[in-house]
Amino acid sequence: MPTITIDGEKYQVDGEQNLLSTCLSLGLNVPYFCWHPEMGSVGACRQCAMIEYKDNEDHYGRLVMSCMTPVREGGIYSLENEVAEEFRGGIIEDLMTNHPHDCPVCEEGGECHLQDMTEMSGHTMRRYRGKKRTHRNQHLGPFINHEMNRCITCYRCVRFYNDYAGGNDLQALGRNHQVYFGRQKEGRLENSFSGNLVEVCPTGVFTDKTFSAHFVRKWDLQSAPSICEHCAVGCNTAPGAREPGNGHEPTLRRVTNLYHHDINSYFLCDRGRFGYEYINSPTRIMKVLSARHEEVISSTADSDDRLHREVSPKDAVLHLAEQITARQRGEKKLIGIGSPRASLENNFALRKLVGPANFYSGLNRRDQELLELVNTIQCDERIQSPTTPDIENADAIVILGEDIYNTAPRISLAVRQAARNRQKQQAQSLKIPLWQDSSVRQLEGDSSPIIFVGTELSALNDIVSTALFEPPEKVAGFARNLALAISDPERPPTGLEPKLQEPLESIVEILRNARNPLIISGTSSKNADTLRGAALLATTLSEFRKVPTMLYLTCDEVNSLGIIQLFDSEKGHLEQLLEALEENQSSNTSTSLIILENDLYRRLDKKSLEQLYTHTEEVFLLDTLLSPTAKRADWIFPTSATAESQGTFVNNYGLAQRFYAVYEGGGFIQEGWRWLVDAVNFCTDKYENLADISEWEHSTDLSDAVAREFRTLKVLDSLGPDENFRIDGLKIARQTARYSGRTAIHAETHVSEDPPIQDPDAPMSFSMEGIHNPNKTLLQANIWSPGWNSNQSIFKFQEEVGGERKGGPSGIRIERPKHSIPEWEISSTASPELPGNPDQLQMLPVYRLFGSEELSNQAMGISEVIEAPFVLVNQADAAASDIRQGEMVELETGCGVYRAEARINSTTTPGTIGVPFGLPDFETLSPLLPGFALLRPAAAPLITEG
Repeated sequence: MPTITIDGEKYQVDGEQNLLSTCLSLGLNVPYFCWHPEMGSVGACRQCAMIEYKDNEDHYGRLVMSCMTPVREGGIYSLENEVAEEFRGGIIEDLMTNHPHDCPVCEEGGECHLQDMTEMSGHTMRRYRGKKRTHRNQHLGPFINHEMNRCITCYRCVRFYNDYAGGNDLQALGRNHQVYFGRQKEGRLENSFSGNLVEVCPTGVFTDKTFSAHFVRKWDLQSAPSICEHCAVGCNTAPGAREPGNGHEPTLRRVTNLYHHDINSYFLCDRGRFGYEYINSPTRIMKVLSARHEEVISSTADSDDRLHREVSPKDAVLHLAEQITARQRGEKKLIGIGSPRASLENNFALRKLVGPANFYSGLNRRDQELLELVNTIQCDERIQSPTTPDIENADAIVILGEDIYNTAPRISLAVRQAARNRQKQQAQSLKIPLWQDSSVRQLEGDSSPIIFVGTELSALNDIVSTALFEPPEKVAGFARNLALAISDPERPPTGLEPKLQEPLESIVEILRNARNPLIISGTSSKNADTLRGAALLATTLSEFRKVPTMLYLTCDEVNSLGIIQLFDSEKGHLEQLLEALEENQSSNTSTSLIILENDLYRRLDKKSLEQLYTHTEEVFLLDTLLSPTAKRADWIFPTSATAESQGTFVNNYGLAQRFYAVYEGGGFIQEGWRWLVDAVNFCTDKYENLADISEWEHSTDLSDAVAREFRTLKVLDSLGPDENFRIDGLKIARQTARYSGRTAIHAETHVSEDPPIQDPDAPMSFSMEGIHNPNKTLLQANIWSPGWNSNQSIFKFQEEVGGERKGGPSGIRIERPKHSIPEWEISSTASPELPGNPDQLQMLPVYRLFGSEELSNQAMGISEVIEAPFVLVNQADAAASDIRQGEMVELETGCGVYRAEARINSTTTPGTIGVPFGLPDFETLSPLLPGFALLRPAAAPLITEG
């Protein structure tokens, strides 16, 4: 901790940081462009100039670039020296020579780092009057706009895209004053973290194309802290919304990254950034609907003669109240089906209404058992569930059966950083500081070992040192043999194929010598033994190393690990519901279903669902989007999306995080629990067991009730403040202090300003009145500081640059009792269940970032890049079935025939085919995975004469 002097003030600082990072951590305003806290220094822009003095006798000093200057004990520096200020102003003038000065029409205006640095340099007069250089912009796909004329050649874009995120289709082309950052040919940027260019670029070269469709200035966006709902990593986001001013309801305009040190840091994946558009989708449910049976023209509708029409919310709630009353009188059975994509509060409300015995998870038996297994494994004291920085610090990683690039993309980005740890160790041995990014990257040598064993590997091929493509059963057996070899190197492996012997010995040696090993697995392979094998490997390593071993387990959906806390082991899955409904047929009691935010066609096969609907009299659905399940519902209630509601999700490693409403949903949208409370309040008779529900007024009332009833979820009562919290007597403002046009929005009806909507759930206002300081509360999602309008201002609200936000992390880990995992038997020679037909192949699930997740599939931009249905086929199997690359094939399953394009490769295991999970037109195939199917060339389409 050296002591340095900056402009006459003494500071004790971190000696591992450069001068720029040190100054920013101290709160000093140093201009910069090319430096980034996650990507280090390259000294490309010369904007961060300061004066360094030799000693107290040196009155002139020398000009240094602070991003390239290490701090030293007794160092004397000046930021305010006139020479340094003049130099920085000259740099800005040079950088702006060819800039179009199009701030009034540039979408970066108001949050532009270039604007901030120009103001900070004090340079406002341009002397250049010559002709400006111009570039032709490229089409880069549905997510990113390109305006190269605004470029100042800071190289941040290619450093992030190529060096940090592993992309290879964005390059710096040209030289001198003609450097061009783009692709060799127009087309979509292929890397799935391309959206971060919008925030990484300090000017307006790369902007959010989805935001352009309904653009407003940053200061006119209403924001609140939220959680990405498109996977279970739990990334923090800051959605922004605004009324359009044409009489329509408020619109969610964009999603940006909200810094969380332990999860997403500065970056989001493209699904998390652009998937928000599902909220504005034409399939959004805005009104209360009821099904009517009417005769329709057969050529315009299928055999189902049910049509949904809008009904009065009061009539629908009254009808639901009648069902609740009938259930209370014993005249009817009411069944509730929850969802892993719904908040804990919504799930708990439905459970409370129907009773624990009549509440089901909305998961099939296999998926629920997998989540229970994840929960059990994470309770072992020998296992550490790592944060994202923990993952980045791993020196050896084994990935078992999980294509993390598609199932947990932010974790794959962390793994990519971990691959450089051996390089960083070499740099430290050579006394090269890690912030000297260019110098560190030039060091030769192997990457840190990353080992993959599984079905399919996406986009990590360049950093994986060993890749073994095996079906889930063999992945589990390989993990078992790894564990046995670590505990007893002399013990010969069992059931191991000769081709795997050498890799096994190499991996064992790597893990035994690793100082910070990491195992990654998850539920996507739908194989319990894979999870058990990962747990066995991690616990064996822990016993060998005498310290807990990091094991990161991924789950399928945003609240998968949360909903499983509401159930006892092996209870509450959908197959149990089917059994209960069949048993109920012997009585004359009718049954109604209440389905919460769940498309059951993604959970059960069609035959089982038909059986379920046959045994029920009436179906109520509370959901956000129309789906095949909505088509079968008798009553549909529109529910709030994540950005329109408040609640709690539990992420992959058990961190409970609260999200808050950004704006109030339009139409008759409200949280699912509020529909249930309304129905209870409409009941003609008052029942004691429903009294608690009647008293719920705030989201935190449910959070507290969950905390009282479930020991593992007790943290919910201290997770974030309740609706009565105030700072200096004020709420926290969702709108910025510069929010404009509040009166003008409704000018066509009246001149006076409408009073803001009151939020009953959070200590936040739907207005600009209130606290605006992110240093005072983590509930402030508008990250802004005087002179720092861009997202770069986050350093003002961190303990140090790249560190925790002031006020600490926003989530709390749930409190699960610690116990040792059972001694599972994992066969090294396990084989899948044999198919009924020897000609059938085993279908294994594969995943796509765009297409496998339910909600984001309805986002306009993402829907443009979702692949058409395909199957991955081994070369030998393709030849045996006379299938050629790219031709259409048919998959004949027990639930129908599916058509797809054949993609032939050498990595798919013989006897198996890779089938995309959740892809449009393949959703109903997902419950069958893994399973068996006949593969054959598609029959030629029938051609009829006109």
